[in-house]
Amino acid sequence: MAGPPENSTWRLWYRKRTDPSKGIREIEKTGFLLGNGRSQVMVGGGIHVERIRLSEESSWSGGPGVDRVANAPPPGDGDSAGKTGEGEEGEKYRGGNVPVEEATERQEALEKVRLVVKEKRRVRPKEKIVESLKGDERGFGSQVAFGELLVEEVKKFETVHEYRRELDLETGVAVVTFSVGDLQYRRFPDAVCVMRLQASEPKSINIKVSLSSAHEETGTTEYTNVHNRLGMRSRLKSNNMTIEAMVTVTTEGATGVSLANSRQVVALGFDAVTLYYTMGTGWTLGGYPNFEDKDPHDRLTSDMDKAVGGSYGDLYLKHVKDHQTLFQGFQLDLGQTENKLPTDELLNAVKEGKAGEEGTYLDALVVQYARYLLIASSRPGSLPLSGRSLWSQDQITGLDDPSSGYKMDIDLQMNYWLAESTGLGETVTPLIDYMENLLVPRGQDTASLYYGARGWLTHPYSNIWAHTGPTAQDQTFYLPTVAAWLCQHAWDRYLYSQDYYFLRDHAYKLMKGAAQFWVDTLVRLEDPENGPLVVSPSFSPGHGGVTAGTAMDQQLVWQLLNNTLEAIAVVGERDRVFAQNLTSALEAVAPGFRIGSWGQLQEWYLDLDEPNERAPYLGYLWAVYPGNHLFFRNSSSSTGDGEGDDEGDDEGGKEPTREELLAAARTSLITRGLGDRPQGGDMGWAKSWRAAVWARLGDGRLAYRAVETFKQDHILEQLNLLDFNDGLSGLLGVGAAMVEMVIQSRAPGYVDILTVTDLPNQWLKRGGSVEGFRTREGHVVSSRWEVGGTVRQVEVFASLKTGSLRVKVGSLGGEERTPSEKVRVSLKDSTKVVGYSREGDVVVMAVAKGQTYVIDIDD
Repeated sequence: MAGPPENSTWRLWYRKRTDPSKGIREIEKTGFLLGNGRSQVMVGGGIHVERIRLSEESSWSGGPGVDRVANAPPPGDGDSAGKTGEGEEGEKYRGGNVPVEEATERQEALEKVRLVVKEKRRVRPKEKIVESLKGDERGFGSQVAFGELLVEEVKKFETVHEYRRELDLETGVAVVTFSVGDLQYRRFPDAVCVMRLQASEPKSINIKVSLSSAHEETGTTEYTNVHNRLGMRSRLKSNNMTIEAMVTVTTEGATGVSLANSRQVVALGFDAVTLYYTMGTGWTLGGYPNFEDKDPHDRLTSDMDKAVGGSYGDLYLKHVKDHQTLFQGFQLDLGQTENKLPTDELLNAVKEGKAGEEGTYLDALVVQYARYLLIASSRPGSLPLSGRSLWSQDQITGLDDPSSGYKMDIDLQMNYWLAESTGLGETVTPLIDYMENLLVPRGQDTASLYYGARGWLTHPYSNIWAHTGPTAQDQTFYLPTVAAWLCQHAWDRYLYSQDYYFLRDHAYKLMKGAAQFWVDTLVRLEDPENGPLVVSPSFSPGHGGVTAGTAMDQQLVWQLLNNTLEAIAVVGERDRVFAQNLTSALEAVAPGFRIGSWGQLQEWYLDLDEPNERAPYLGYLWAVYPGNHLFFRNSSSSTGDGEGDDEGDDEGGKEPTREELLAAARTSLITRGLGDRPQGGDMGWAKSWRAAVWARLGDGRLAYRAVETFKQDHILEQLNLLDFNDGLSGLLGVGAAMVEMVIQSRAPGYVDILTVTDLPNQWLKRGGSVEGFRTREGHVVSSRWEVGGTVRQVEVFASLKTGSLRVKVGSLGGEERTPSEKVRVSLKDSTKVVGYSREGDVVVMAVAKGQTYVIDIDD
């Protein structure tokens, strides 16, 4: 029986054999995911047959190239309407926007909805007036299948033993090993584009290699073989876009024999065989708005020549170095012991309550697995991670399906919650590029056509074709504050990197455009002169009716305007009119904090919340997590959202204090459950969001209950820890939530370590540590703690900025618990003592860029 892998702490590994020949569903259940950002593969781990499922992020139907957008009337004989650049203007793909001649009608429809909302205060989402806000999703398209690389043994082995397959998260390499008699076979599918097959004795590799397209039914597929370089080219049925893949078969061993035709290469009697493969499409990020099909052949050929021109060993080392530069930047030790159980046995042990300390290993493994997936899926030059269909897609029809695209009311953003704080800021780059190159130019049209406004916005569903208009999805088609949420990632990228030029040239431009839209479109509630500024109409996604000023919309707009004003203080703004309008809007906008009749934080401006409702969405708690500004409200009451006799007005028209708001947030979240109610469906993000909010609120018991619920529903039944029905956002989100339970940086100048109460006993029983956590000013923080969670040391590397830092330590307590003489701050590797001040369990110190500070806390 094969033993556990060596030289790696973080891995998935199995002794149980798989059979990829059973099809894609088998690979989804058991396979490993490998990726380099733009291209991804699923590796089955078979013995006699290895199926490598190819996926490319831009393999999409729909867009400007469609012959006939879905649901449009069929063209007559000779009619070419709907083709790019041809036909009637009304059938041209516009990313969900209306033609210019229909803009006035759409803006009038919007104004009518506003008037009805003002009159009725709440409108049912099924009413005809609301339906008028829905948009056109024809041509939206969806992710479609790409193809397969098949590796088959020429002759089946009679007996196989010592089988083991593993995915090493620390190197990004998957390995399959097994023995046949005295021979040991090893396969290394690594770096996405390379697979190495070798045996312990020469002349033992006998395989067939073939490449296939998922689109042969279109009649456009071509197969080639030039000097053992297999090629596959097809055109998608929906839009005629080119997809292409290549695989080069190189052999080692002078006595081997190669046989080949246009569909396969047969390698017989070689010492080793290496497969290099690459894939691409005719889509390019800079192709907006027409997205002309750019033949990928020359680009792929160049990439292939470079790969084959070097040695396998050099390519392997380059890949591992690239991967580890990111992966090794953050470490989390929850006191887990070394795990010797295969992953499937570990999952069963946890499920049956027999895991013991291995259960703690699973928690830490999930955090690192989430980071691995982000590294594999989102790298500079790629599209952002959608996480909904990229690796699991197998459809070829290309139906218009917004739900399979970028779902920007939670999924897309949750995919990146883990990035900045755990040293993966580089992975956010594709999201910024996507906003700049696709969402902004199309979103400017949406702002102008639908709202008569400047700036830009997008609605909740988008694709690779820059869809920014509303769709026809019930309950979730309308969330005009999506751009405000996305801009938070741009602002955070600046905070964590402290890159002035990134802020000036990228983030601020995104934020200014999004803020300009709201300066133009916010409306006064009730009092046209002095009423608070609100979003109208306003939805709470998937839940309730249409009103004005839902909590989520208000919180997002307030945060965007505030962030933009802070950015102006850094980069300056010559447009004084904009700066003044921004300041005035921020002073008048309702922040989205109202306490209702049963002590809850209201989801709507009106007091409409039902105490027993289990809706999955937590938009009204956005300012708790992933936002933060609820924590920085004044402790003493001040003028609130506005005066008047509205339902839900706070006593005296005063804004609640921070303490009152935090209590209301807890009350609301308790009633929403753990995201596992039937009304919440099986959405993993609902559980992950709850875990993160509870962590931010400081309740480790309820945070971990949400984590456990997520694991039970979405991990323990999945051999490879992946629930393809749910997508990746829940897994990435729950990883972020567990980090938040240990260490968090709510805002620049703040870091909290083990301040969350009632953490799981198994996390604290052996002590632990965190290394490489990033704060919102780019400081790198590490800490270690003893049994029970008593922190003994904190190390802060002020890598990017000089300033003040407040380090809150949960076990420190006040002077009575830990007198100040037991707390020392010094420069690392120096006897020089650094001055600090003390505020209860907070150490306040000045840090200088480039210096490393050590806080030692004695018994």
